[in-house]
Amino acid sequence: MRVSTYELFLPLFNGKDEEIKDRTLLLNGLYGAIDILPKEDAEKVKSGDFDKLPLALRERLLLRGHITCKDHDAELADQKLLGRIYRNIFARSTIVPFILPTYDCNFRCPYCFEQNRLCKGQDWLDMNMSPDMIEAVFQSLKNYKNRGYKVSVCNLYGGEPFLAKNIETVRSICQHCKEMGLEISAITNGYDLDFFIDLLDEFKIKHLHITVDGVGPVNDRMRRHKSGCGTYEKILKNIELALQHDIRIKMRVNVNRDNLHRIKDLIDDIKARGLIKYKNYSYYFKAISDYDHPENPIQQHEIIDELLGIGFTAQEAIEHQNLYSGIADEIQKLMKKENYPDFNPCHCGSEAGMMVIDPFGHVYPCTENVANEETALGYVDQETGCIIWNFDKAKWRTRTSDLMPSCHGCPYAFICRGGCGLRAMARHGSFFREDCGEHKEIFQYVASRAAGRAWEENHNQELTLSLAGPMSRLAEKDRKTIMETRNHKEIMEIIENAGFVLIKEE
Repeated sequence: MRVSTYELFLPLFNGKDEEIKDRTLLLNGLYGAIDILPKEDAEKVKSGDFDKLPLALRERLLLRGHITCKDHDAELADQKLLGRIYRNIFARSTIVPFILPTYDCNFRCPYCFEQNRLCKGQDWLDMNMSPDMIEAVFQSLKNYKNRGYKVSVCNLYGGEPFLAKNIETVRSICQHCKEMGLEISAITNGYDLDFFIDLLDEFKIKHLHITVDGVGPVNDRMRRHKSGCGTYEKILKNIELALQHDIRIKMRVNVNRDNLHRIKDLIDDIKARGLIKYKNYSYYFKAISDYDHPENPIQQHEIIDELLGIGFTAQEAIEHQNLYSGIADEIQKLMKKENYPDFNPCHCGSEAGMMVIDPFGHVYPCTENVANEETALGYVDQETGCIIWNFDKAKWRTRTSDLMPSCHGCPYAFICRGGCGLRAMARHGSFFREDCGEHKEIFQYVASRAAGRAWEENHNQELTLSLAGPMSRLAEKDRKTIMETRNHKEIMEIIENAGFVLIKEE
């Protein structure tokens, strides 16, 4: 009997961000079990003094996977098994298209990761997705849907998807979405949004992602219009216009050294404008890189420190920092105990069902490597309405934490999921290396506070379900079948019989 390889021992913090000194958080990254123990019992677990634990507690910890009779290799086999189940059941069953009507953009933001497209000339930038290509793209999506894939959302991306001059191209894409019954969302700079307000109403586009990086000149330096004019006032007016039309706005604030200490100014201004009174408005901050000024990047935790410094509570700061809030949402979902914990080995959609389709029909796995044709995974064939994939598709679809040796045995394997592949390539020179970044520190900060608040409210010692139970019900022949078959139905039948509560579709 030993402590699980995937075990974390973390402190707890209450709603006032004070440490709960007599309790410890035990979290198993493999099975998703989150438990609260008296500190003295947690120390016994940590040191392996299991005989000194109350019998009932020892049995509970065994059943939930915190302590185990399995050796390291057996636990690693569980990690690989769970990862394979997820990849074959969930990651392979959903298609999430991002469609670029054009590569052109009316902004020239210094930190834009699409800088390379500018060197291709204005004629190339001016190209829109043609009617024939739009038809072929949606025929390919229909083909996937007819084969049983879930295709429910279409995201408009760019360049800038909402350029006034491109409204008819966007209208055509939206009409095809409507015919397929797809929900539409968009990532836009918001500058020409007023030209599209009737279209947004017509096609019931209910979700827009818009970036604002500070008040007035601060924003205008980072969100630069190519003509040199200011952008802040027009974007804010368009955000309010969209909110008045009941469109959900998620406002992103990219933060680097230049605007970190101007966060309060922006928060004060959006409050003064009355934006926060709209129930469909939210905002968050995220640290970013600036390719023109590599000295400017900051760490994600510096945003938390800044928010705390201007009077936010820890919980409020978490809610308004992108990476922190995402983890908090996952933990809150787990603590409802409506499903077993997520065992997703894919860091993002690029390793699952996301496909980014540019105006020329090139298909990319990630929004950050568009316009680099050599990194495309395939193309949409206009004659057949099919996507022709190349061999690089397998490279992306197999970059998952269950398959990467550097993530084997890591407690964060189903939490950070190996990190970003593009950043791993930049950092290590290998696509199949880990990109840990700040994931561990962020998770520890959030989990300690989310679990601490839950303990403070109800003193429940078992905060989540555990995958250790259903995993123990898999016979050896079932495990062998899961690791060898690609038959979706066969795997589904096995895990349903084992009592897995599957992840609910949103």
